[in-house]
Amino acid sequence: MNKTYLLSTTATIKSGSYTILLLSIILTILSSSHPVSAQPQVEIISLFSDENSMDITLQSHNSIENGHIEFTLSHQDDIIITRTIDLDMPEDSKLTKVIIWDTQLHSNANSYTAKATVYSNDELINESSCKFSYGFITLPRFKIVDLSATSSGASVLLIPRKLSDPTVADITFELIYQNEIIYSKTKEDISIIQSTPLSINWPILLKDQTDYIVRVVAFSHAPQITSSYVTGFTSCQDIEIDDTDVDVDDFGGSVTLFGRSQVPFDGIVEIELRQDGAEPLIYSDRSDILTLNRDDTVGMVWNDLDPGVYNVFILVKTLKGDILDRYETVLLIPEPINPISKPTEKTTPGFNIILTLVMITVSFALIRKN
Repeated sequence: MNKTYLLSTTATIKSGSYTILLLSIILTILSSSHPVSAQPQVEIISLFSDENSMDITLQSHNSIENGHIEFTLSHQDDIIITRTIDLDMPEDSKLTKVIIWDTQLHSNANSYTAKATVYSNDELINESSCKFSYGFITLPRFKIVDLSATSSGASVLLIPRKLSDPTVADITFELIYQNEIIYSKTKEDISIIQSTPLSINWPILLKDQTDYIVRVVAFSHAPQITSSYVTGFTSCQDIEIDDTDVDVDDFGGSVTLFGRSQVPFDGIVEIELRQDGAEPLIYSDRSDILTLNRDDTVGMVWNDLDPGVYNVFILVKTLKGDILDRYETVLLIPEPINPISKPTEKTTPGFNIILTLVMITVSFALIRKN
């Protein structure tokens, strides 16, 4: 009986070993067929869209080269517009990309779907979508009626929809270049009781003759609604002559300049004197490099101007010769005044001879006396 028991025990143990081995093989096959999902190459942190713009914020876990993002805007099954932008990201980095839809939506269509698909080397690595309603089902309690932007900054005007229904909002100004936000500034808890203007100056330098996009993102506290508004501008140098500080006289001229742009001004001041019937006289000098709200005074000296009336033309030019500002005035050079000559003192003829003879006679008398 003991022997039989031992054989039975041995058989039971072997059967269990075979079962464990078989389960291990099955699990190995299943794990190779359905591997545990790895961390995505890039993670979509946030996604926003309305009828004006769309943005996506990404966090990379591996580097992405030769990638791109495809943005699509659709209504039901109809794709309205597609935008594609390039994507390159170093490992463990974060960035936000922005696109402008620039299309007319159907006012009778309530719901739209915005989708972002991320590719690396033409391989899909992540995607996400969001829905929004055109014109809002619930409107924010304020309106943005004016948005403008230049090379100096941006401004916006907020007005409440009802004066009896004030509200509070956060307003974010974004400066966008080639689909990336290069500067952002948020003004929080803005009370909109009446018409409320907001403005900012760009604190960063801009490239000359470059297209920029400005987006204002408005977040209404109650009801909680986020909306975007978009405009654009082409950057340029901008300078202004201070007409209260222009001086020209017989000896020279000076002019004070103010920078009005974050595109650095690099140019000259030219003063031209014109007189009827004569060749114009031109004087020029280089200005300091000026940016927004910086100033410089440029002076020039001239000598021996002919008398007469001169028309004075002051021009501020870029190094390419573009005129940014001008000022005109008149200069009078008076005729020289001759000095008044003193009249010659009249003397009696022979007076000096008589005086000399008297002095000789007195001297001779004194000698004889001694």
